[in-house]
Amino acid sequence: MARKVKQIDNAYTRDRRIQLKVSKVVRKRLMVFGGFLLAILLFLSILLIVQMNQNRELKTAYQTKTEELKKLKDREMALKEELKQLNSKEYITKVARSEYFLSNDGEIIFKLPEEDTEK
Repeated sequence: MARKVKQIDNAYTRDRRIQLKVSKVVRKRLMVFGGFLLAILLFLSILLIVQMNQNRELKTAYQTKTEELKKLKDREMALKEELKQLNSKEYITKVARSEYFLSNDGEIIFKLPEEDTEK
């Protein structure tokens, strides 16, 4: 008792078959384009995170370099001031008198004994 089932072939069934085929194609296209969109969004998100990390690292490096520059400018100012002092005659005579016991004409230098630091 095997019966064969036949499809009704009218306009409605033909339209319905076409709609099913079209909907399958549309679903496939949506899946493909959705996958592409998801891949692009994922790539851009990863790129954003990498850029944010790199930006943070560069900010810290900039801050350290700025601090180092400030220290070097302060050192430069101190060295310029010291250079001015080294070129002045008063400073040279003061150092020569205190360090090397040099004297002017007619002066006598007395060296006093140093006190013990332990006492």
